[in-house]
Amino acid sequence: MAMRRWLAGALAGFITVASAGAQEPVLPQPGDACAKDTGCAVASGSYRIVLPPQASRERPVGAIMYFHGYQGSAEETVTDPGLLAVARRLGVALIAPDGAGRTWSYPGSPARNRDEFAFVGQVLDDVAARFPVDPRRILASGFSQGGSMTWYLACRMPMRFAAFAPIAGAFWEPLPERCDGPRPPLIHVHGTSDMTVPLAGRALRSGARQGDVFRSLAIIAPGGCTAAWAETARTASESERLTCRVASGCSGEARLELCLHAGGHWADPAWVERAWRLAMPASEPLSAARRPLTSP
Repeated sequence: MAMRRWLAGALAGFITVASAGAQEPVLPQPGDACAKDTGCAVASGSYRIVLPPQASRERPVGAIMYFHGYQGSAEETVTDPGLLAVARRLGVALIAPDGAGRTWSYPGSPARNRDEFAFVGQVLDDVAARFPVDPRRILASGFSQGGSMTWYLACRMPMRFAAFAPIAGAFWEPLPERCDGPRPPLIHVHGTSDMTVPLAGRALRSGARQGDVFRSLAIIAPGGCTAAWAETARTASESERLTCRVASGCSGEARLELCLHAGGHWADPAWVERAWRLAMPASEPLSAARRPLTSP
């Protein structure tokens, strides 16, 4: 109820901060030992990756793992000028898993193509083995069905990512009873006029039902911290104004934030960049004491 009361007040005004100036997007680079046409193969599927030129084994970089929406593809993700520009400004890799059947088979989804959690674990392990990517500095993000996939990774695989930035997605019915801990930061963006994935969710003709964003936040929240929300004064999008609130009283230091805009079902790469700058840990050398995590 506290979240819904805030929503009514939040729509009265939007807070805007100019984003960084536009830069020329980087072009996709071929991955080590990965087929040009199909990308990098793992047991359950494939993915594509774009590395910044400065990446090396002596200087591993962070990464954004971005999950495409329904009927999207990894190829479309790694050729998206906005996402490439964000990766270039941040100096990070862009990792794009490919959905089986151009969709995702998370709990509640109409698709039943594969075990997505096993697949994501395979991708993370393969990236760590092949590329100079710091496994402790990977942000999971995605749009629409990819946003819902990001929610489920935050719930089921929180230790494999440093932060989560879902856009226009949520848990699906039946909602998870609980989520594994601890909770890394999660920054969610959603349009209040979104009719494709409404804030309250909706039933589909297949019989599946999208979940409620506010109920999803209550489930993912560490220590029941959705009871009180404090308004923030920063967003990073010129193209769409955001109103953002951060949950207070959370156990630990995990950031839980909801950002709303007045538009519909779409995504701005600047929102992913903002999430990275707010939530990601600083880079530090890898050591034997901080070796990469293994698959769940």
